[in-house]
Amino acid sequence: MKRRIVHNFVITFVTVFLLLGFGALNNCQPTSGTVFAKEQAVKVIKLHITGKHTRKFTVVTNSAGKATVSGRIQGDKRVFFKQYKGGYKKFSVRANKKGHFKKVIKLQKSVNKVAYAIDSNKVNKLIKKHPRKYVSKTIVHLTIKRSSASQASQKAASQASSSAKAASIASSKASSEAAESSSRAAVISSSQAAARAAASSSAAAAQAAAQRSASQAASQRNAQANQAAANNTGEQEYVDANGNGLIKGSVDHIYHVPGSTYYNRTKNVVQWFKTVSDAVKAGYRAPLR
Repeated sequence: MKRRIVHNFVITFVTVFLLLGFGALNNCQPTSGTVFAKEQAVKVIKLHITGKHTRKFTVVTNSAGKATVSGRIQGDKRVFFKQYKGGYKKFSVRANKKGHFKKVIKLQKSVNKVAYAIDSNKVNKLIKKHPRKYVSKTIVHLTIKRSSASQASQKAASQASSSAKAASIASSKASSEAAESSSRAAVISSSQAAARAAASSSAAAAQAAAQRSASQAASQRNAQANQAAANNTGEQEYVDANGNGLIKGSVDHIYHVPGSTYYNRTKNVVQWFKTVSDAVKAGYRAPLR
């Protein structure tokens, strides 16, 4: 009898102890009243895109590459847009007092398709704070495609830009060649003027000392004749109508003869030569091709 009483007492004590222990454990568990309240607040948020009755849809732009997205939101004042295809833009749109909002999205020139995730700004912040706890039920996935007319317009604009660029390059090249020709003409004219001045001075000097000048002129003619005979090796000369050399010597110490590959492209002319040997003697070399 005593053993049974003791046995029942022990069972009762253990049962009470276990019940008290579980109660204490329940009191120590973290409460989620704040998160639950937020969850209830999120449930009353509603987002609807005008003319669309699904959570995933596609729209096509106009000929200018623009698409208009409008709708209504309840329970929030802002709509959050997050781009995840064709770029990574993020922005929010403020709704009016009745919850209506409108946004015009323009595609970039190099993009024909983009995708956005549209959601309540409150929902987006809550999920960002608790990514493992919540999943949005208001999110809308929007895909924007460029229309055929917009693609044709973009292609035409690109071709027009390429043509304008090519015309600009051609005009710049023509202006450069014209400037070079004008500079060369100025150099030739200056040389001719200098030659005329030198001839006039020589004539005056010849009149002042006729006999001596005649003797010197005769000696000079003989020396020039001898020099011409010595230099007459049959080498081709490149000169213009005025006897000026046409071989170009560039800043890179490379000479270019008329008709060679880089003759017309060479603009940075430092020195002109009549023969190849003159250019070589001056320290210039032939182009590699």
